Amino acid sequence: MSQGNSVADAVAVNPLQSLRGVSVLLGVISTPLALWQESFLLFAGLCYWLACGLSWQTMSRRNRLQALVLSGIGAGAALLAWLLANPVDFSGLLKGNIALISMLVAVSFLGLVSQPDLAEGEQLPTGKRSILGTLLGVHFFGAVINLSALFILGDRMSQRRSLSRAQVVALTRAFSAAAFWSPFFAAMGVALTYAPEARLSELMFSGAFLAMAALVVIFFTVRRLSVHERFEGYPLRLNSLWLPSLLAVAVLLVHYLYPQLSILFIITLSAPLICLFTLLLRGSVAAPLRGHVHGRLANMTNEVVLFLSAGVFSFGLQSLLAGQGSLLPFSEFNAWTAGLSYGFIMLLAVSGLHPVIGISLIGPLLMPLQPDQSMLGIIFLSSWALGSAAGPLSGMNISIQGKYGIDGMQIMRWNMPYMLGMSVLVMLTLLVFERI
Repeated sequence: MSQGNSVADAVAVNPLQSLRGVSVLLGVISTPLALWQESFLLFAGLCYWLACGLSWQTMSRRNRLQALVLSGIGAGAALLAWLLANPVDFSGLLKGNIALISMLVAVSFLGLVSQPDLAEGEQLPTGKRSILGTLLGVHFFGAVINLSALFILGDRMSQRRSLSRAQVVALTRAFSAAAFWSPFFAAMGVALTYAPEARLSELMFSGAFLAMAALVVIFFTVRRLSVHERFEGYPLRLNSLWLPSLLAVAVLLVHYLYPQLSILFIITLSAPLICLFTLLLRGSVAAPLRGHVHGRLANMTNEVVLFLSAGVFSFGLQSLLAGQGSLLPFSEFNAWTAGLSYGFIMLLAVSGLHPVIGISLIGPLLMPLQPDQSMLGIIFLSSWALGSAAGPLSGMNISIQGKYGIDGMQIMRWNMPYMLGMSVLVMLTLLVFERI
Protein backbone atom coordinates (compact mmCIF):
# COMPACT_ATOMS: atom_id res chain seq x y z
CA MET A 1 0.00 0.00 0.00
CA SER A 2 1.17 3.52 -0.78
CA GLN A 3 1.35 6.49 1.51
CA GLY A 4 -1.45 8.98 1.60
CA ASN A 5 -2.42 9.26 5.21
CA SER A 6 -1.73 12.92 5.74
CA VAL A 7 -4.21 15.74 6.00
CA ALA A 8 -2.71 17.21 2.85
CA ASP A 9 -4.38 14.42 0.90
CA ALA A 10 -7.61 16.32 1.29
CA VAL A 11 -6.23 19.24 -0.72
CA ALA A 12 -7.24 19.62 -4.37
CA VAL A 13 -9.44 16.52 -4.35
CA ASN A 14 -11.95 16.44 -7.21
CA PRO A 15 -15.57 15.34 -6.64
CA LEU A 16 -15.00 12.00 -8.38
CA GLN A 17 -12.16 11.17 -6.05
CA SER A 18 -14.27 12.18 -3.06
CA LEU A 19 -17.07 9.89 -4.24
CA ARG A 20 -14.59 7.01 -4.55
CA GLY A 21 -13.36 7.57 -1.02
CA VAL A 22 -16.88 7.78 0.40
CA SER A 23 -17.88 4.60 -1.49
CA VAL A 24 -14.96 2.70 0.05
CA LEU A 25 -15.83 4.11 3.48
CA LEU A 26 -19.45 2.95 3.14
CA GLY A 27 -18.17 -0.49 2.17
CA VAL A 28 -16.05 -0.89 5.28
CA ILE A 29 -18.82 0.45 7.55
CA SER A 30 -21.41 -1.90 6.06
CA THR A 31 -19.38 -5.10 6.41
CA PRO A 32 -19.61 -5.55 10.22
CA LEU A 33 -23.36 -4.86 10.00
CA ALA A 34 -23.68 -8.04 7.93
CA LEU A 35 -23.47 -9.99 11.20
CA TRP A 36 -27.03 -8.83 11.87
CA GLN A 37 -28.33 -8.49 8.30
CA GLU A 38 -26.56 -10.29 5.46
CA SER A 39 -27.86 -7.85 2.85
CA PHE A 40 -25.28 -5.35 4.14
CA LEU A 41 -22.61 -7.58 2.61
CA LEU A 42 -24.20 -7.13 -0.81
CA PHE A 43 -24.35 -3.38 -0.23
CA ALA A 44 -20.64 -3.37 0.70
CA GLY A 45 -19.84 -5.24 -2.50
CA LEU A 46 -21.78 -2.72 -4.57
CA CYS A 47 -19.93 0.14 -2.87
CA TYR A 48 -16.52 -1.37 -3.63
CA TRP A 49 -17.42 -2.13 -7.26
CA LEU A 50 -18.75 1.43 -7.63
CA ALA A 51 -15.47 2.84 -6.33
CA CYS A 52 -13.53 0.70 -8.81
CA GLY A 53 -15.82 1.71 -11.67
CA LEU A 54 -15.30 5.39 -10.87
CA SER A 55 -11.52 4.96 -11.03
CA TRP A 56 -11.41 2.58 -14.03
CA GLN A 57 -9.75 5.09 -16.36
CA THR A 58 -7.01 5.99 -13.87
CA MET A 59 -6.38 2.39 -12.77
CA SER A 60 -3.19 0.70 -13.93
CA ARG A 61 -3.52 -1.18 -17.22
CA ARG A 62 -2.22 -4.39 -15.66
CA ASN A 63 -4.86 -4.29 -12.93
CA ARG A 64 -7.64 -3.59 -15.42
CA LEU A 65 -6.56 -6.56 -17.53
CA GLN A 66 -6.28 -8.91 -14.55
CA ALA A 67 -9.66 -7.78 -13.23
CA LEU A 68 -11.37 -8.34 -16.57
CA VAL A 69 -9.81 -11.78 -17.07
CA LEU A 70 -10.48 -13.03 -13.53
CA SER A 71 -14.01 -11.63 -13.35
CA GLY A 72 -14.84 -12.88 -16.84
CA ILE A 73 -13.65 -16.41 -16.10
CA GLY A 74 -15.40 -16.43 -12.71
CA ALA A 75 -18.73 -15.14 -14.04
CA GLY A 76 -18.53 -17.52 -17.01
CA ALA A 77 -17.81 -20.48 -14.72
CA ALA A 78 -20.77 -19.58 -12.48
CA LEU A 79 -23.06 -19.33 -15.52
CA LEU A 80 -21.82 -22.68 -16.84
CA ALA A 81 -22.40 -24.25 -13.42
CA TRP A 82 -25.99 -22.94 -13.48
CA LEU A 83 -26.54 -24.33 -17.01
CA LEU A 84 -25.26 -27.69 -15.74
CA ALA A 85 -27.96 -27.56 -13.02
CA ASN A 86 -25.52 -26.90 -10.17
CA PRO A 87 -27.06 -24.76 -7.41
CA VAL A 88 -25.63 -21.26 -7.82
CA ASP A 89 -26.35 -18.24 -5.62
CA PHE A 90 -25.33 -15.45 -7.98
CA SER A 91 -25.17 -12.97 -5.11
CA GLY A 92 -21.83 -14.66 -4.35
CA LEU A 93 -20.38 -12.77 -7.32
CA LEU A 94 -20.73 -9.59 -5.27
CA LYS A 95 -19.87 -11.02 -1.84
CA GLY A 96 -16.57 -12.72 -2.65
CA ASN A 97 -13.62 -11.41 -0.59
CA ILE A 98 -15.68 -8.52 0.85
CA ALA A 99 -14.63 -9.34 4.43
CA LEU A 100 -10.99 -9.42 3.31
CA ILE A 101 -11.24 -6.10 1.47
CA SER A 102 -12.92 -4.44 4.43
CA MET A 103 -10.13 -5.66 6.70
CA LEU A 104 -7.54 -4.07 4.38
CA VAL A 105 -9.46 -0.80 4.34
CA ALA A 106 -9.86 -0.83 8.12
CA VAL A 107 -6.15 -1.49 8.66
CA SER A 108 -5.28 1.51 6.50
CA PHE A 109 -6.67 3.77 9.27
CA LEU A 110 -3.85 2.62 11.56
CA GLY A 111 -1.42 4.58 9.42
CA LEU A 112 -2.86 7.75 10.93
CA VAL A 113 -1.72 6.85 14.44
CA SER A 114 1.03 4.20 14.15
CA GLN A 115 4.11 5.59 12.46
CA PRO A 116 7.77 5.53 13.47
CA ASP A 117 9.04 8.77 14.94
CA LEU A 118 11.17 10.99 12.73
CA ALA A 119 13.71 13.51 13.91
CA GLU A 120 14.83 16.15 11.47
CA GLY A 121 18.55 16.28 10.90
CA GLU A 122 19.23 13.02 12.71
CA GLN A 123 22.17 11.11 11.25
CA LEU A 124 21.44 7.69 9.80
CA PRO A 125 23.11 4.97 11.90
CA THR A 126 25.59 2.46 10.47
CA GLY A 127 26.92 -0.91 11.57
CA LYS A 128 25.28 -4.08 12.90
CA ARG A 129 22.81 -2.27 15.15
CA SER A 130 21.59 -0.18 12.24
CA ILE A 131 20.89 -3.34 10.24
CA LEU A 132 18.97 -4.88 13.13
CA GLY A 133 17.02 -1.68 13.79
CA THR A 134 16.07 -1.35 10.12
CA LEU A 135 14.91 -4.96 9.86
CA LEU A 136 12.83 -4.77 13.05
CA GLY A 137 11.42 -1.37 12.13
CA VAL A 138 10.19 -2.23 8.65
CA HIS A 139 9.02 -5.67 9.80
CA PHE A 140 6.92 -4.65 12.80
CA PHE A 141 5.60 -1.38 11.41
CA GLY A 142 4.95 -3.07 8.09
CA ALA A 143 3.02 -5.75 9.96
CA VAL A 144 0.53 -3.06 11.03
CA ILE A 145 0.53 -0.18 8.52
CA ASN A 146 1.70 -2.23 5.53
CA LEU A 147 3.41 -0.45 2.61
CA SER A 148 3.30 2.91 4.35
CA ALA A 149 6.08 1.69 6.66
CA LEU A 150 8.22 0.66 3.69
CA PHE A 151 8.00 4.16 2.23
CA ILE A 152 8.58 5.94 5.54
CA LEU A 153 11.82 4.04 6.13
CA GLY A 154 12.81 3.99 2.46
CA ASP A 155 12.41 7.76 2.08
CA ARG A 156 14.53 8.39 5.15
CA MET A 157 17.26 5.97 4.04
CA SER A 158 17.44 7.39 0.50
CA GLN A 159 17.83 11.06 1.42
CA ARG A 160 21.44 11.34 0.33
CA ARG A 161 21.52 8.83 -2.55
CA SER A 162 19.55 6.07 -4.22
CA LEU A 163 18.94 2.93 -2.21
CA SER A 164 21.80 0.44 -2.29
CA ARG A 165 21.39 -3.28 -2.91
CA ALA A 166 21.83 -3.99 0.81
CA GLN A 167 19.12 -1.47 1.70
CA VAL A 168 16.70 -2.85 -0.90
CA VAL A 169 17.29 -6.41 0.30
CA ALA A 170 16.75 -5.35 3.92
CA LEU A 171 13.55 -3.43 3.21
CA THR A 172 11.84 -5.82 0.78
CA ARG A 173 12.63 -9.06 2.57
CA ALA A 174 11.96 -7.86 6.13
CA PHE A 175 8.72 -6.19 5.08
CA SER A 176 7.33 -9.15 3.13
CA ALA A 177 8.29 -11.53 5.98
CA ALA A 178 5.54 -9.90 8.06
CA ALA A 179 3.08 -11.80 5.84
CA PHE A 180 4.16 -15.01 7.60
CA TRP A 181 2.35 -14.06 10.82
CA SER A 182 0.75 -10.61 10.99
CA PRO A 183 -3.05 -10.59 11.51
CA PHE A 184 -3.09 -7.08 9.97
CA PHE A 185 -1.40 -8.13 6.74
CA ALA A 186 -3.47 -8.84 3.62
CA ALA A 187 -1.95 -12.33 3.54
CA MET A 188 -3.66 -13.33 6.79
CA GLY A 189 -6.98 -12.07 5.49
CA VAL A 190 -6.55 -14.15 2.33
CA ALA A 191 -5.50 -17.23 4.32
CA LEU A 192 -8.54 -16.98 6.60
CA THR A 193 -10.81 -16.37 3.61
CA TYR A 194 -9.69 -19.43 1.65
CA ALA A 195 -9.01 -21.58 4.74
CA PRO A 196 -11.80 -20.32 7.03
CA GLU A 197 -11.39 -23.05 9.65
CA ALA A 198 -7.67 -22.44 10.13
CA ARG A 199 -6.64 -21.75 13.73
CA LEU A 200 -5.14 -18.29 14.13
CA SER A 201 -2.87 -19.36 17.00
CA GLU A 202 -1.31 -22.10 14.86
CA LEU A 203 -0.90 -19.80 11.88
CA MET A 204 0.72 -17.07 13.98
CA PHE A 205 3.00 -19.48 15.87
CA SER A 206 4.32 -21.25 12.77
CA GLY A 207 4.45 -17.94 10.91
CA ALA A 208 6.40 -16.26 13.72
CA PHE A 209 8.95 -19.09 13.57
CA LEU A 210 9.37 -18.63 9.81
CA ALA A 211 9.56 -14.84 10.19
CA MET A 212 12.26 -15.07 12.86
CA ALA A 213 14.26 -17.47 10.70
CA ALA A 214 13.83 -15.10 7.75
CA LEU A 215 15.03 -12.09 9.75
CA VAL A 216 18.14 -14.01 10.85
CA VAL A 217 18.91 -14.96 7.25
CA ILE A 218 18.30 -11.39 6.08
CA PHE A 219 20.52 -9.94 8.82
CA PHE A 220 23.55 -12.02 7.82
CA THR A 221 22.90 -11.41 4.11
CA VAL A 222 22.75 -7.64 4.59
CA ARG A 223 25.82 -7.69 6.84
CA ARG A 224 27.73 -9.57 4.12
CA LEU A 225 26.59 -7.09 1.46
CA SER A 226 27.51 -4.13 3.69
CA VAL A 227 31.15 -5.23 3.67
CA HIS A 228 31.41 -3.86 0.13
CA GLU A 229 29.05 -0.89 0.49
CA ARG A 230 28.27 1.39 3.42
CA PHE A 231 24.90 0.50 4.94
CA GLU A 232 22.92 3.38 6.39
CA GLY A 233 19.92 2.12 8.33
CA TYR A 234 16.92 3.54 10.10
CA PRO A 235 17.14 5.02 13.65
CA LEU A 236 14.57 2.78 15.35
CA ARG A 237 13.33 3.59 18.84
CA LEU A 238 11.95 0.67 20.80
CA ASN A 239 9.37 2.83 22.59
CA SER A 240 7.67 3.45 19.25
CA LEU A 241 6.85 -0.27 18.87
CA TRP A 242 4.28 -0.28 21.66
CA LEU A 243 1.24 0.25 19.42
CA PRO A 244 2.01 -2.53 16.88
CA SER A 245 2.62 -4.91 19.78
CA LEU A 246 -0.55 -3.82 21.58
CA LEU A 247 -2.66 -4.31 18.47
CA ALA A 248 -1.45 -7.86 17.88
CA VAL A 249 -2.05 -8.82 21.52
CA ALA A 250 -5.50 -7.20 21.49
CA VAL A 251 -6.61 -9.18 18.43
CA LEU A 252 -5.48 -12.47 19.98
CA LEU A 253 -7.17 -11.63 23.29
CA VAL A 254 -10.51 -10.69 21.72
CA HIS A 255 -10.40 -13.80 19.54
CA TYR A 256 -9.75 -15.93 22.63
CA LEU A 257 -12.61 -14.34 24.56
CA TYR A 258 -15.03 -14.38 21.62
CA PRO A 259 -14.01 -17.30 19.38
CA GLN A 260 -17.28 -17.06 17.45
CA LEU A 261 -16.10 -13.77 15.93
CA SER A 262 -13.89 -14.10 12.87
CA ILE A 263 -10.47 -12.49 12.85
CA LEU A 264 -11.46 -10.40 9.83
CA PHE A 265 -14.44 -9.00 11.73
CA ILE A 266 -12.37 -8.24 14.84
CA ILE A 267 -9.77 -6.31 12.86
CA THR A 268 -12.34 -4.54 10.65
CA LEU A 269 -14.14 -3.26 13.73
CA SER A 270 -11.19 -2.61 16.04
CA ALA A 271 -8.69 -0.86 13.74
CA PRO A 272 -10.83 2.22 12.95
CA LEU A 273 -12.02 2.41 16.58
CA ILE A 274 -8.43 2.38 17.87
CA CYS A 275 -7.57 5.07 15.33
CA LEU A 276 -10.57 7.20 16.36
CA PHE A 277 -9.81 6.86 20.07
CA THR A 278 -6.13 7.79 19.58
CA LEU A 279 -7.04 10.82 17.45
CA LEU A 280 -9.49 11.94 20.14
CA LEU A 281 -6.69 11.79 22.73
CA ARG A 282 -4.49 13.87 20.42
CA GLY A 283 -7.26 16.45 19.99
CA SER A 284 -7.58 16.31 16.20
CA VAL A 285 -10.12 14.01 14.53
CA ALA A 286 -12.09 15.51 11.65
CA ALA A 287 -9.22 16.79 9.49
CA PRO A 288 -7.08 13.58 9.57
CA LEU A 289 -10.11 11.37 8.90
CA ARG A 290 -11.32 13.58 6.07
CA GLY A 291 -7.88 13.55 4.50
CA HIS A 292 -7.69 9.78 4.84
CA VAL A 293 -11.07 9.16 3.22
CA HIS A 294 -10.50 11.52 0.30
CA GLY A 295 -6.85 10.52 -0.11
CA ARG A 296 -5.86 7.02 0.94
CA LEU A 297 -9.26 5.32 0.65
CA ALA A 298 -9.98 6.93 -2.71
CA ASN A 299 -6.66 5.61 -4.02
CA MET A 300 -7.09 2.02 -2.80
CA THR A 301 -9.03 0.86 -5.86
CA ASN A 302 -6.03 -0.75 -7.57
CA GLU A 303 -5.84 -3.14 -4.63
CA VAL A 304 -9.60 -3.45 -4.14
CA VAL A 305 -10.35 -4.42 -7.74
CA LEU A 306 -7.77 -7.22 -7.63
CA PHE A 307 -9.38 -8.81 -4.56
CA LEU A 308 -12.90 -8.26 -5.92
CA SER A 309 -12.10 -9.98 -9.21
CA ALA A 310 -10.24 -12.79 -7.41
CA GLY A 311 -13.39 -13.30 -5.33
CA VAL A 312 -15.52 -13.58 -8.48
CA PHE A 313 -12.99 -16.00 -9.98
CA SER A 314 -12.93 -18.21 -6.87
CA PHE A 315 -16.74 -18.20 -6.53
CA GLY A 316 -17.20 -19.25 -10.15
CA LEU A 317 -14.62 -22.01 -9.81
CA GLN A 318 -16.22 -23.31 -6.60
CA SER A 319 -19.66 -23.31 -8.23
CA LEU A 320 -18.38 -25.26 -11.21
CA LEU A 321 -16.47 -27.78 -9.09
CA ALA A 322 -19.33 -28.38 -6.63
CA GLY A 323 -19.97 -32.12 -6.47
CA GLN A 324 -17.26 -32.89 -9.02
CA GLY A 325 -14.67 -34.24 -6.56
CA SER A 326 -10.98 -33.41 -6.79
CA LEU A 327 -9.47 -32.62 -10.19
CA LEU A 328 -5.93 -32.77 -8.82
CA PRO A 329 -3.56 -35.69 -9.54
CA PHE A 330 -3.48 -36.77 -5.87
CA SER A 331 -6.12 -38.13 -3.54
CA GLU A 332 -5.03 -36.83 -0.13
CA PHE A 333 -3.69 -33.65 1.37
CA ASN A 334 -0.43 -34.04 3.27
CA ALA A 335 2.86 -32.18 3.65
CA TRP A 336 4.06 -33.22 0.20
CA THR A 337 0.89 -32.24 -1.62
CA ALA A 338 0.86 -29.02 0.40
CA GLY A 339 4.42 -28.41 -0.80
CA LEU A 340 3.40 -29.00 -4.41
CA SER A 341 0.50 -26.58 -4.01
CA TYR A 342 2.86 -24.01 -2.49
CA GLY A 343 5.28 -24.50 -5.39
CA PHE A 344 2.48 -23.95 -7.91
CA ILE A 345 1.46 -20.64 -6.30
CA MET A 346 5.10 -19.55 -6.16
CA LEU A 347 5.58 -20.40 -9.84
CA LEU A 348 2.69 -18.12 -10.72
CA ALA A 349 4.08 -15.40 -8.43
CA VAL A 350 7.53 -15.30 -10.05
CA SER A 351 5.80 -15.35 -13.44
CA GLY A 352 4.23 -12.01 -12.57
CA LEU A 353 0.84 -12.94 -11.11
CA HIS A 354 -0.20 -11.73 -7.67
CA PRO A 355 -0.16 -14.51 -5.02
CA VAL A 356 -3.89 -14.01 -4.41
CA ILE A 357 -4.57 -15.29 -7.94
CA GLY A 358 -2.70 -18.54 -7.31
CA ILE A 359 -4.39 -18.89 -3.91
CA SER A 360 -7.87 -18.27 -5.32
CA LEU A 361 -7.19 -20.96 -7.93
CA ILE A 362 -5.61 -23.67 -5.78
CA GLY A 363 -7.88 -23.17 -2.75
CA PRO A 364 -11.13 -24.44 -4.34
CA LEU A 365 -9.26 -27.30 -6.05
CA LEU A 366 -7.93 -28.55 -2.71
CA MET A 367 -11.20 -28.37 -0.76
CA PRO A 368 -12.57 -31.76 -1.96
CA LEU A 369 -9.53 -33.37 -0.30
CA GLN A 370 -10.71 -32.04 3.09
CA PRO A 371 -7.30 -30.54 3.88
CA ASP A 372 -6.06 -29.52 7.29
CA GLN A 373 -7.12 -25.88 7.20
CA SER A 374 -4.19 -24.63 9.28
CA MET A 375 -1.68 -26.36 6.99
CA LEU A 376 -3.51 -24.83 4.05
CA GLY A 377 -3.21 -21.43 5.71
CA ILE A 378 0.54 -21.92 6.17
CA ILE A 379 1.12 -22.44 2.46
CA PHE A 380 -1.01 -19.39 1.64
CA LEU A 381 0.90 -17.17 4.08
CA SER A 382 4.28 -18.51 2.98
CA SER A 383 3.55 -18.09 -0.72
CA TRP A 384 2.53 -14.49 -0.07
CA ALA A 385 5.56 -13.71 2.11
CA LEU A 386 8.08 -15.14 -0.36
CA GLY A 387 6.16 -14.52 -3.59
CA SER A 388 5.96 -10.80 -2.80
CA ALA A 389 9.74 -10.66 -2.33
CA ALA A 390 10.63 -12.56 -5.51
CA GLY A 391 7.73 -11.70 -7.81
CA PRO A 392 8.83 -8.96 -10.24
CA LEU A 393 5.30 -7.60 -10.51
CA SER A 394 4.26 -7.88 -6.86
CA GLY A 395 2.68 -4.74 -5.42
CA MET A 396 5.70 -4.20 -3.18
CA ASN A 397 8.30 -4.50 -5.94
CA ILE A 398 6.31 -2.35 -8.35
CA SER A 399 6.08 0.30 -5.61
CA ILE A 400 9.84 0.12 -5.01
CA GLN A 401 10.47 0.41 -8.75
CA GLY A 402 8.14 3.37 -9.19
CA LYS A 403 9.30 5.30 -6.13
CA TYR A 404 13.03 4.58 -6.07
CA GLY A 405 13.76 3.67 -9.70
CA ILE A 406 15.02 0.13 -9.03
CA ASP A 407 14.08 -2.40 -11.71
CA GLY A 408 11.63 -5.10 -10.59
CA MET A 409 13.54 -7.81 -12.43
CA GLN A 410 16.70 -6.77 -10.58
CA ILE A 411 14.89 -7.07 -7.25
CA MET A 412 13.70 -10.54 -8.30
CA ARG A 413 17.27 -11.63 -9.08
CA TRP A 414 18.48 -10.32 -5.71
CA ASN A 415 15.68 -12.05 -3.78
CA MET A 416 15.42 -15.32 -5.70
CA PRO A 417 18.13 -17.17 -3.67
CA TYR A 418 16.43 -16.03 -0.46
CA MET A 419 13.06 -17.29 -1.73
CA LEU A 420 14.48 -20.69 -2.68
CA GLY A 421 16.30 -21.11 0.63
CA MET A 422 13.28 -20.10 2.69
CA SER A 423 11.09 -22.42 0.62
CA VAL A 424 13.11 -25.35 1.93
CA LEU A 425 12.34 -24.17 5.48
CA VAL A 426 8.65 -23.83 4.58
CA MET A 427 8.62 -27.44 3.41
CA LEU A 428 10.30 -28.58 6.63
CA THR A 429 7.71 -26.63 8.62
CA LEU A 430 4.91 -28.43 6.76
CA LEU A 431 6.52 -31.80 7.51
CA VAL A 432 6.82 -30.98 11.21
CA PHE A 433 3.28 -29.57 11.33
CA GLU A 434 1.91 -32.77 9.80
CA ARG A 435 3.46 -34.87 12.54
CA ILE A 436 2.38 -32.76 15.50
